[in-house]
This record gives sequence, structure tokens and C-alpha cells, in this order.
Amino acid sequence: MPSPWVILAVAIITPRPARADAVDELPPGTWLELPDTPMRAACPPNSADYDWNFYCQGVTAAWGGAAIDTTRGHLLVWGGGHGDYRGNEVYRFDLATLAWSRPWGPSADDQIPMGGTHEVYDDGAPGSRHTYAGLTYVPAPHDALFAMGGSLWQSGSFAVGTWRFDVAANAWTRVTDGPAEQGFGDPCVYDPMTGHVFRRANSRMLEYDPDADVFLDRASSDGGFWVSNVTTALDPDARLMVMIGGGRVDTYDLANDVYTQDVAIAGADVTSLFGDGSPGMDFDPVTQRFVVWGGGLDVYSFDPATASFSLHAGAGDDPGAIVGSGGAFTRFRYAPSRNVFVWVDHVDANVFVFRMGEGMGEPPPGGTSSGGDETGAGDSSGGADGTATGQGTSASASGDTAGGSTGATTTVGADTSGADPAATDADASGGGCSCRTHADPRALPWLACALPWLRRRRRPRGVSSWACATDEA
Repeated sequence: MPSPWVILAVAIITPRPARADAVDELPPGTWLELPDTPMRAACPPNSADYDWNFYCQGVTAAWGGAAIDTTRGHLLVWGGGHGDYRGNEVYRFDLATLAWSRPWGPSADDQIPMGGTHEVYDDGAPGSRHTYAGLTYVPAPHDALFAMGGSLWQSGSFAVGTWRFDVAANAWTRVTDGPAEQGFGDPCVYDPMTGHVFRRANSRMLEYDPDADVFLDRASSDGGFWVSNVTTALDPDARLMVMIGGGRVDTYDLANDVYTQDVAIAGADVTSLFGDGSPGMDFDPVTQRFVVWGGGLDVYSFDPATASFSLHAGAGDDPGAIVGSGGAFTRFRYAPSRNVFVWVDHVDANVFVFRMGEGMGEPPPGGTSSGGDETGAGDSSGGADGTATGQGTSASASGDTAGGSTGATTTVGADTSGADPAATDADASGGGCSCRTHADPRALPWLACALPWLRRRRRPRGVSSWACATDEA
């Protein structure tokens, strides 16, 4: 393994984008509200037949989910469905520009059938639906958002279609349908080792191969896995899928095809911490933790090895309670491009970000560009080959408020005596280092900031990377 000095030298000479917003300066353990970022600014304009700009609130309010486009650093949001909203447009929040846009849709009024169940609209585009935790982004060579399951406009029946939104081509395609007996609320994760999507359906786990466009059967259930208000995340190294919500924790070992239902929790359980809805959750590769959030400043981490939750006291701008029906689902996602969790609650609320561990993140491999025309009227057209293309609009925003201080870590219902008081951050006071690397002399102040980090001994797994310095007393 290269010495820390070699790693440091490479970091100094490697150029980074010279971003200068408050997200970069956000200390670990801190929330930040991004001003002027309500999603409603990107909602469709009203037509003679439908109050689009009002009912678009159903995208997030009605059991809606999201996914992170890791190629570009965008949060992709898609939802609606049942009796809440008929629109099928795609929304995008750019973590670089801190702005919303609507790159695709919705289908035109006269292409949306009324009454009954509509997996597909008359223009060949997917029907609107509650998306729960069924949205997954699959990077190149697919570079697509996949949607599985859901509750359809207008009857609320189960969606059987598997839909693929090609981000670069800005087009929807219906691929192989999922099993007919499965339903909505099916949590899905992308596995980078296989390039496949793993989906927990009701009667069994499913593995979807996007290259072959086939579903493969995996572990089956004894009496049904199903509970709708859940979220999910994957530890890609351990290849462990964790599902939390509906008052329980389930896990799935991808490598060994082992599903564990209703894990016995040590200490405070899911219901007492998060109720019976879906908390927000994703895996943080920096701190190597499943980060779980149920509203307010504080977050939790879940340790599958001990089956216990640890409390991490948060600081900064309070995101408040989760107001969306059923909970957060996957609208709370980790964005590697900025090393923050991004949270979208409802269309009239600002976007929030939260940083768990140190660092600003790395620029996404695809930059900030995206397919599709962001200045169009928002109409779409379907093709006979099962694809639908369209245009959208954009809305700008900025984030220039400062973050707060860091927080302390507490294990809920477990022993905390193993914490290492020496493993504290150089910026534990909350001020932060505020340094960035460049291939010029401006990198020297960053070197001074990095030296204390090099002198720190390695943090044991499970010990917070942003425990307050006052914890050492």
C-alpha cells in the first residue's frame, strides 16, 4: 500500500473543480438547508384540463422515491400515481449547480387515459405510479434509471412493468415485466459487482440482469416478505442489502443468497426509533456505515454485525419531520460527488444535505451535463418500438448558507465503552479546514490541514469519524 506521503503528493498535484459553495464547507455531522430550491419551480405549467402545478406535489407526497445518478451527480425523482397525480415527468436535482430541472415529460393531457389501470399511457410512456423504494440508477454501459413495481394511476393496482429511462437519450423504454404476482413497495438496489439490480418482491428475491433483460429467481419466502413502507441500501463490499421500515429490519446476503426477515434488534428497535413508516437510509462509503434518518437533526447508523442502532447527534439547519405519505423511502440518498446525503421532502420545501464523514466528494465521471432539452415545453411523444422521448424545463437555485457544528455519537441500547477518544477530527471544533487541493501553491494551506490527519491513528470500524472533541473529557 502506498505511504500516506505518496497519497498526499498525488492529492496535491491532482486538480479539483474550484467549487465555492456552502456544501464544500459543511462540517461532518451537520445539516444544511439549500435556499431557493423547492421542486415546484420545475413542475409543469397548468393546462385547460388539469392543474399540473398544484397536483405535482403528489410526486413526493404520495409514496414517492428517487435515485442518485452517480455518473453526473444528480438526484432523479419520479412519482405520482394512484388517485394522487397523473403526471409521469422526471425531475432532476443537480448537486453541482444546486438547481432543479425537468428533463422529461409529462405526457400530454390527451395521451393520458382516465379510469382503470394504466401501466402505459397512449403515447407509449410509462403510467404514473407511487414508486416507493423501487427506483435504481444503473451506470454505464446502461446509464439508466430503472423503475420496478409501484401503484398505478388511476386505480392503484400493482405495476408489473419494468421501465428504463435512458438518461443520455432522454427516453423511456419498457423492458421485461416483473413477475405478475409481485406488487408495489418492492425495494431495489444496484450491485456494482454483477451490474445487476436486486429486488425484494413479495414471494422471493429477484435478480435483474439488464444486459440479458431477464429476472432470475433467488431466495424465496415462507409467508411473504411484503411490507410497503420500507427503504433500502447496499454495502457493496460486504454485498449486504439492508431494508428498514414497517417496524422491522430485513437483510439479504447477495453472495450467499440468504434472506433474514425481521432481524432481532439489540437495544432500541425500529418502531420506537422511526415508527412504522419508511425512514431515510443509504450506505456511506466514507464512514462505512448504513446511515438511517427519521426526521430532525439526529441521525442513526445501523451495524448489521451487532444488529443495533447508534445515535449521532446532528447540528446545523433542522430538516424537521418527514411529511411525505409512508415516509422518506429513497428520497434520502448519498451523493458521492459531494459526499453528502441529499433529502427532498415535498415540492414546496428546500432541499437539505447532510454530511456524515470528512471530505467534499469527487467530481462525477460524467460531469454535470445531461441528455435532453431543458428548455422545452414539456411534451412527449411515444414510438411504436416501446420508447417515449420528451423535453422539460429547468429552474435555477443556489446554496450559500453556512453550516453548523459537529455532533456526538451514542450507541442506542448498546455499550459505548469501546469508543476511541483519540480518533477525533482536525475540524472537531466545527470550523472546518476550508481547504481545497489545486495543482499550484494554493495547495500548501491544505497540506497544513492534512498533517494532523496523517498523524491520527486509524479509527476502529464502528467509531464515529465526527465525535465531538468534548467527548474526550
